[in-house]
Amino acid sequence: MKTIIALLLPILLMGASASAQNKTAPSAPPAIVKVISGVTGKQFTPDTTFAALKEEDETFIAKEPVANWGLAQESGGMTYYNLVIGNRSYQLLVTKAPKAVHPTATLLRYETPQSKPEPIARGTLMTKEEEKPK
Repeated sequence: MKTIIALLLPILLMGASASAQNKTAPSAPPAIVKVISGVTGKQFTPDTTFAALKEEDETFIAKEPVANWGLAQESGGMTYYNLVIGNRSYQLLVTKAPKAVHPTATLLRYETPQSKPEPIARGTLMTKEEEKPK
């Protein structure tokens, strides 16, 4: 019995750790949704808000006008937009899988120029006409 518990405990802990890293979509702040929709010109529907999203991210991003985001740049089948605020920077990646109907947008944060990117929100982009009910 102790052997079974010893084997199952690490598996349960890994599952709890993985679920703690992501939040469900309803927790996506409206300011983040509004900014992503404004930058891309499409309706952003979040499906994942990562635990790395901080309240200060929402404040920083919401204060910056859409005009401060860099122009869309394309590279290898993806489009990205950059926003730099002091040492902190954000990058909005828009990708479309070959079989996907709608593109996916992922918002990344870089704490410092040398840091690894941290995803803070992800979701789908739809044209504004598609979002309206018929």
